[in-house]
Amino acid sequence: MHQKLFLFLICFTFHCQISNNITTVSPVEENLYEEWAGFSISDPIHKKGMDLSWNQLIQTREVISSYLTTKAYNPKVKTVVYPFSGIDVLNLFSFYPHSENYILFGLEDPGFPSKYNELSEKEKSIVKSGIRSLSDHLAGRNYFTYRKMKEETKKKELNGAYPVFVAFLKRMGKEILDSKEEIIVGKGIVYKGFSIQLFDTRLNKKESLTYFKIFLIGNEGIPGDGLYEYFTQLGEIGIFTKSAEYLFHGEKRKSFRDLLLKNAKFVVQDESGFPIRFFPEDSWKRSIFGRYEKSWNLSGAVIPENQPELKKLSQGTNDQILPFPFGYGYLGTKDNRQSAVLVFEKK
Repeated sequence: MHQKLFLFLICFTFHCQISNNITTVSPVEENLYEEWAGFSISDPIHKKGMDLSWNQLIQTREVISSYLTTKAYNPKVKTVVYPFSGIDVLNLFSFYPHSENYILFGLEDPGFPSKYNELSEKEKSIVKSGIRSLSDHLAGRNYFTYRKMKEETKKKELNGAYPVFVAFLKRMGKEILDSKEEIIVGKGIVYKGFSIQLFDTRLNKKESLTYFKIFLIGNEGIPGDGLYEYFTQLGEIGIFTKSAEYLFHGEKRKSFRDLLLKNAKFVVQDESGFPIRFFPEDSWKRSIFGRYEKSWNLSGAVIPENQPELKKLSQGTNDQILPFPFGYGYLGTKDNRQSAVLVFEKK
């Protein structure tokens, strides 16, 4: 009797594990995802290129993960928002590996649903070339430039970000369980996007990733505009942002900036994200990993605020140089001497 009960419990546990990893993806779709990610041997050129860049990117992820274990770093949030994300899932999941829901938005078209199977072989090769190019771009500097993102995702063959997201997520060891279209209805505008249900094979957990194309012109984040309602209903959130072109500096995007920070409990960013003045010491625990000396005037970007308080924090912390590039400091120095991770935790 005890033996039968033991066997039943084993079978039941195994069944539950399988049930928690149910996929609605067809074999055809799974083969497509494998092809985009460069796992298919049917395209050795794409496979070789993706292997090269992702060997480097996975190494970067491991360096970040190992580094964070040496710090007092423990984000405990279920939902993370990544403004101006592009397709940077590598850094997002490296700094928030244990969250459940990841909300990203950027300027790239969603590109969902994909019409890849309707393309000619030549057109398919252009799609995969774009995925490889963006992998190489990220591997070389650990951030995307808008110019490069636009160059690749605007091509009619690639036609958006979805195939790149899928390829990157697959390379990070995540299974695609399901994908569907998402929209946010605003005043005279519909923000389009998609959500992907994931299963992380390394961490043995389910996750969801949602992406929207959102262009902030400055009047977003007020009741009734759709974005206010969507981001408010998320509840407590963590925030991750880097290489954000100082778009939250100054007062042009004040309403949306305030909307995000209203429910933020944990913020990870480089110096181009939210100015440090929004994280007063009496309300926030403030940490800096690496070193900050100055901000960078980028062509066509918002002029960054002067932040002597941030420089003082860096000098007082006197941390070692980061073992990985993070933010625009790498652009200015071609090394990590001015790369800094800012961590703000609500008290």
